Amino acid sequence: MSLNCSVSQEGHRSIPDPFFRKWPKPCHIVLAMAALNFISEPRTGETVLLDKKKTIFGRHVSCDCRLPGKTVSREHFSIEHNNGKFFLVDLQSVNGTKANGERVSWVELKHGDTIQAGHFVLVFQDDDEASVSDEASQEILPADAARPADDQLPFPAEHQRVYPHQYLEGIVHFNNRRYFDAHEVWEEIWLNASDQTKLFYQMLIQAAVGLHHYERGNTRGASGLYHNVVAKLQQLPAVYMSIDLVEFSREFKSFFAALIENKSEARAASNEPRPVINLLDVGADTGEHRTRWE
Repeated sequence: MSLNCSVSQEGHRSIPDPFFRKWPKPCHIVLAMAALNFISEPRTGETVLLDKKKTIFGRHVSCDCRLPGKTVSREHFSIEHNNGKFFLVDLQSVNGTKANGERVSWVELKHGDTIQAGHFVLVFQDDDEASVSDEASQEILPADAARPADDQLPFPAEHQRVYPHQYLEGIVHFNNRRYFDAHEVWEEIWLNASDQTKLFYQMLIQAAVGLHHYERGNTRGASGLYHNVVAKLQQLPAVYMSIDLVEFSREFKSFFAALIENKSEARAASNEPRPVINLLDVGADTGEHRTRWE
């Protein structure tokens, strides 16, 4: 995994976090002006810095970023930097390049836009565009609210005994609309998960990131992540780790209905209910009638 890390003279490792987390000192942040961040397996989390006038992506070894796969052309697409703007350009690929789910020849990129070539999906990250909205929307929380202790988690002892602390902590952040914090906490356990549990955590992370983009007005980025979440939900049981995923899917789709079905980019009112995660009793997913979608 290439995170383009650097080491300062003091020996502290500096990491350009793909979602622009503000790290506490003494970390020294080294952020690229723009980057593409992989959000698809098996390269989720890899980052490609866009520090050239033209960065080429494709199957051939001569490309700046190689995307091996039969559905990817030798030179599939490029990202071009011109007059302070970034453009996605399809290089006459056989299977096409998609931006936010739509096939394009070329398009100007905005922070949070998704790009798909073959089975590879990436998100465009632009520091300049993100910094203004991030500063405006950042919540100032008490120190003990950032990471709740076990006795602060609003869950029965049985849930706390069975499930990882980060899983429950992420739910608390998610239900309180701290979507950025939720995705970060869930990523801690997603990295070490496997099989269906890994897919489940990835679905939660992408749901949180999609809502984070939506709350910041990045509707195109939110739309792309919405489709990823819905696709993963269909691969999961109706109930998993005590979450009724059928109900969660209904709330998630209902909230984004205006954006997805009506193409409305108007943001929902602050008092409009957001999707929430309610845990069922431990073991609720063991019944045969709860293991399939209705």
